[in-house]
Amino acid sequence: MHTKKLILYWLFLGVTVARAQISMTLQVPPAGVLVKNQLWNMLLVNSGRSTMVNCTLTLLDQKTNQPVLTASTAPVLLAKGARQLQAKDLGPIQYTYNGPSFHADQDPNGMLPVGSYLACYTVYNVEKFAGIRVENCIQLNVDPLSPPLLNTPADEGHLYTPYPQFTWLPPTPIGLFGDLSYHLVVVEVLPGQGKADAVQQNIPVYSAGFVKNLYMNYPASYRSLDTAKTYAWRIVALNNGQPAAMSDIWTFKVAAPLPAGRRKEDGSYLFLKRELDASVATVSGSLKMVYNNEAADTAVKYTITSLSDPGNAVVQAGTLALRGGNNLLELALSRTGGYGKGNIYLFRLVNGRNESWTVKFNY
Repeated sequence: MHTKKLILYWLFLGVTVARAQISMTLQVPPAGVLVKNQLWNMLLVNSGRSTMVNCTLTLLDQKTNQPVLTASTAPVLLAKGARQLQAKDLGPIQYTYNGPSFHADQDPNGMLPVGSYLACYTVYNVEKFAGIRVENCIQLNVDPLSPPLLNTPADEGHLYTPYPQFTWLPPTPIGLFGDLSYHLVVVEVLPGQGKADAVQQNIPVYSAGFVKNLYMNYPASYRSLDTAKTYAWRIVALNNGQPAAMSDIWTFKVAAPLPAGRRKEDGSYLFLKRELDASVATVSGSLKMVYNNEAADTAVKYTITSLSDPGNAVVQAGTLALRGGNNLLELALSRTGGYGKGNIYLFRLVNGRNESWTVKFNY
């Protein structure tokens, strides 16, 4: 009996030593944009004899603790010492997709969907009965490079319509999202209240969920927005119905109606601003702008440059006549200026104070 216990003890010790002969250091980026190939960056150190091993991966969604992806590698020779491994050393790698957001991109070189995950690795010895050699787990956060960008109404802008259209740009890279939709919320900002507090605490004036387009019109069936109030709005990007990225919060006001002769054109005027921001308006035919001529210039020069062109080519330039105070400017976009559908352009005027006033638009 004593001999049997001794043999079992040495067998147990042998297994423990064998498992301790290989160590794993994961070198996967803990956050940011991840492609599947990056999951396999690791350092294996073998302090024993050369052996053939393979590796398996289970990727768990940290919200549900359910596996969303599993993978296994081809066998690889692990000599004594340290070996740096990447996806190309372990191929071909077989992937099995379990989560719905993973079915959208099944390319082995594709990107992982936005989310928080726990990646657990197991290294097996290929030899019969050798079993598990080492296990390790790491937390991963896949975040978009850019959240949704608000477009119109412009931040701190004034609208001439109580039924505005909200537009925004998608998060990037778009390939991170398996089923992308948006949630829009519009709230009133109370006196003395910050815009972030307003979005978190106030009952929405209007909200819309699971929007597939990059725009949403404020419904005519709702009560018109009030000229005496400030409103804040935000977009949340949803991936498979789950929040994945949030835009900044912008505010706007509804200005008093223009004179009767101008009311037909209310919603199409853009406010020129002294600072560049992320907003991009959509125009066609002509560019309509509001400019406050505090410098009392009688004329200013302007340029329109293409931001979609690597050289930022000037597509139109000229002079605008002004009067004192607010000016409602309407500039015809030249048919021969080389405007391309969907391209982004920058309008800039420089006044007598050498101030640059700008607006970005796509055609």
